[in-house]
Amino acid sequence: MNHLIDTGRIFLGLVFLCSVVGKIRGAAAYTGFRVAMARLVPALRGRTGPVAVLVVGAETAVVGALAVPATVTAGFALGAVLLAAFTTVLAGALRRDETVACHCFGGGGQPVALRHVLRNVGLLCVASAGLVARLMTTGDTAATSRPAVFLFTAGAGVFLALVTVALDELAYLLSRPEAKSTGRARG
Repeated sequence: MNHLIDTGRIFLGLVFLCSVVGKIRGAAAYTGFRVAMARLVPALRGRTGPVAVLVVGAETAVVGALAVPATVTAGFALGAVLLAAFTTVLAGALRRDETVACHCFGGGGQPVALRHVLRNVGLLCVASAGLVARLMTTGDTAATSRPAVFLFTAGAGVFLALVTVALDELAYLLSRPEAKSTGRARG
């Protein structure tokens, strides 16, 4: 079971890392995140500054906790809490028919769509499963010592993270040809 936990750690850790880096990579990215947050959560209008700092700080804490074997359980737990909140926010925006990009990974991205909610539900499932697995695991929970298994585990985590982070680009590439010819900008 440790290799599955490690795959989840790497997967979620990289997704949260990309999220943090995307939001803080420059003033424009951070401002875009704050502006999007005000539209995604109307109750935050005028108060996005402190909440943005908390979100980025919490996401950074998830990355750190998942990277350290002794704190992986806390990383999965905090990740699950954040993902539940993010999923709720995106679902609310869809319900209100809000046309705004979530800036989940920094840049503009596509307007919030069902695929973003489903992506977060999938990530929430991974975080929850990782948490349950960690709570049920006894004994040594360090990363596997067999290099081949670790390489496969790490590769799977990296692949899943890349697919998750590139969701908008993949959706664009797989969309109908007529959607591409309209000149819509990609995420």
